[in-house]
Amino acid sequence: MPLVEKIKQGLDNTKMIDKAIEILKENFKEDDFAFQHALRVGLILKKIGSKDIVIISGILHEISEENRKKIKKDFKEDVPFLIKKVKQLSSLRYHEKRIKIVPMHKRQKQKILLNYQSENLRKMFFVITKDIRAILIKLADRLDIMRNLKEFSEEHQKRMALESIEIFAPLAYGIGMGEMKGELEDLAFPCLYPKEFNWVVEKVRERYTKKEKYLKRVKSALIKILNNEKIKFIDIHKRAKHYFSLYEKLLRHNMNFSEIYDLVAIRIIVSNIEDCYKTLGIIHKTWNPLPGRIKDYIASPKKNGYKALHTTVFCLDNKITEFQIKTQQMHNESEYGIAAHLAYKEKIPQKIYKDRFSWTEELRLLSDKIKSSENLSEYLDFKLFKHKIFVFTPKGEVIGLPKGSCAIDFAFAIHTEIGTHCKEVKINKKMSKLSRPLKNGDLVEIITSKNETVSSDWLKFVKTKSAEEKIKKIKNISLRHESPIKRKLSILKKLIPFRKKKKEAEVNKIYLGNQTGFSINFAKCCSPKQGDEIKGFISKGKGVSIHKIDCEDLKKLQKKWPQKVIDAKWGAPKD
Repeated sequence: MPLVEKIKQGLDNTKMIDKAIEILKENFKEDDFAFQHALRVGLILKKIGSKDIVIISGILHEISEENRKKIKKDFKEDVPFLIKKVKQLSSLRYHEKRIKIVPMHKRQKQKILLNYQSENLRKMFFVITKDIRAILIKLADRLDIMRNLKEFSEEHQKRMALESIEIFAPLAYGIGMGEMKGELEDLAFPCLYPKEFNWVVEKVRERYTKKEKYLKRVKSALIKILNNEKIKFIDIHKRAKHYFSLYEKLLRHNMNFSEIYDLVAIRIIVSNIEDCYKTLGIIHKTWNPLPGRIKDYIASPKKNGYKALHTTVFCLDNKITEFQIKTQQMHNESEYGIAAHLAYKEKIPQKIYKDRFSWTEELRLLSDKIKSSENLSEYLDFKLFKHKIFVFTPKGEVIGLPKGSCAIDFAFAIHTEIGTHCKEVKINKKMSKLSRPLKNGDLVEIITSKNETVSSDWLKFVKTKSAEEKIKKIKNISLRHESPIKRKLSILKKLIPFRKKKKEAEVNKIYLGNQTGFSINFAKCCSPKQGDEIKGFISKGKGVSIHKIDCEDLKKLQKKWPQKVIDAKWGAPKD
């Protein structure tokens, strides 16, 4: 079946697809790589359950800016908007001259260092697009490119393969698209590490063949057992481990295949969560489980939202075998991630999560929200990094900074010496003020001079603590090293108003760190009286609550917010 017909099959709005194909033909010849690539991207998006608007945007994502303006009359604003965002994402890439392929055996040890730039690039995807649909289009675009990698020069192949492993595969994993992550890594593996790829393929070929024959027997036995127990299953199939993740796992186990129990696993799809646990119980009743190998990802999902029950048992012929049990929805989500949720609902709620979570954890939480959502459009403009900006160095590296940061913050983030001798700055190749707040995607070049040094005026506009501390240290401006009691009193004066003089007599009963005049109230939980040993708890806008020192509520507050608890006493302070 032709690609166009595959895309249109089962869709409601085929006329809009035809219109998109017509525009594509006006821009590219049908035998061009770009034309066929655009259709394949549309098909990938359809397979992962994307809506018509996303599929159309995927088909047209390669058209020029001039033609993008023309299509506004043919499609909703979403289409030119998404195409524009995908175009912007295309500028986020590694530079060929700076590509460094780390040996496989060193990847595990250097993982944190390796991921610094790729992590910032992944974050920039969200900062620039603010729309998950553009991310899905870009992932589909990259997946098709990797499937047709031989169409590109060897230099481009290396860059795109490395980006796929370090940027796109983790990005896919972060939004729960496990199958796409595995495929991207496996497509990049032979390009970057041909020796290791050939070795693992050769080693597992015979093992896969033997394991597949064995699992056919296991499947037949399992079907009979589940039928006898009246468990209705949707599907039972085998799942082979991806080559790249297998090699990484072998590295962690000293290349010992006997430690790999999930080379090929049995996957069981059932109707509901109750049947998941029933099936697990039946498997354990039939075959003895391997101690420590039962994993309940339904009760405690992985960070990317993955849910399933995993168990490893001594199966037929006493051979160690892994089973994965999940519902159809769990299976769809593990294959297609957030895209699976976008297929279920038209709208998703916007949810801005607090900074205490990592961004991948935020994605997981957003993914959970999508499942029960009724308002997709509100979600589409989510802001995972509303307090962060990401800018480029002249060498193409990405630097993450707090929102409102300036060139001085950037300079000190690169190196103390660059910050110390910072003279001027070029932003997007134009001279600019050092104090100008930077914006997402800015190209920042610091011009230094050995004769220059820091200015105390910089303290007026720097945002990062690192830059502030370094400037103060260089200028010999003393940093405040206050005692805990003085520091709390300083906070207190800023947060809490003084009472009026007419109530001074009443207020003077309580002294906080030898000072009086603060707005106070007596906690009802313990009702302190004159003569009781007391402490105060600082509440913004509410004054200081006075508690007995043995108050249970105070103990809880002190455990949670120790910095807000301050010493207090009755009567006049001692000289």
